[in-house]
Amino acid sequence: MAQNIRSLSKSETKLLATLSAEGKNVFAYDDVKRILAGERSRVKQVIYILTEKGWIKNLERGKYLIVPLEGIAQGAWSEEAFVIASHLVDPYMISYWSALNYYGYTEQIPRTVFISTTRRKFKAETEILGIPYKFVTLKPHKFFGSTIVWFGNKKVAITGKEKTIVDCLDHSEYCGGITEIAKGLANALDDKIDFEKLTMYAKKMENKTIFKRLGYLSEVLKLPVADYLEKWHELISPGYTFLDPLSSKTGKHNSKWNLRINVGEEDLTEWKVH
Repeated sequence: MAQNIRSLSKSETKLLATLSAEGKNVFAYDDVKRILAGERSRVKQVIYILTEKGWIKNLERGKYLIVPLEGIAQGAWSEEAFVIASHLVDPYMISYWSALNYYGYTEQIPRTVFISTTRRKFKAETEILGIPYKFVTLKPHKFFGSTIVWFGNKKVAITGKEKTIVDCLDHSEYCGGITEIAKGLANALDDKIDFEKLTMYAKKMENKTIFKRLGYLSEVLKLPVADYLEKWHELISPGYTFLDPLSSKTGKHNSKWNLRINVGEEDLTEWKVH
């Protein structure tokens, strides 16, 4: 339903104007009770009417979003989408493909905003204003490495650069596949990420497949990380793992890195010539 400023009552105008002055685009039921203190009997009615008029959207029980006047671009994340994500679950971090794009390590704009959390949501996915949000529940030992970014006066937690690469190596299904990781790793190197920190973070994840993929991709991409290759090789586990769990279940065995190579080298490097 289209928003119409002339359709607002005095109570509705007071609520939206006060929330705007406080810099709140996401608010709680208690905020409404506080602002409409003299009209407590109308709190539920005002919320219901503003929802019906299209001015606010119910995010979850007792939590609401003021719908941006300009809307959110269909199928693309934006600053507004990240701010909304910060209110959907606690604790949280913007992560995986969303973080990879935020740092400029991929030019692909993911349609979905990926959110890491240690809290299991009843629904693993939700859609708000045409933007899908995907919740990835992590074990507590994998939930670390965040940094804060600011969009105006609103802060958002996002995985740091090194943690973003490690997360993608851990779960390539949440970042568009192994080719996107290869691209991201090469671009992260150009961005001078801290490989000591990356190695430390990879150890904390307790998934030795991360080192298999990291070492193999570094060799295929001819990255200047020779000082780390031996260290990473010492940390791999026995047994074979698929290079990309999203691809076919066939492929040659790479005995050095204990990987089933189910994505060709040409696919991992094709992006470099485009």
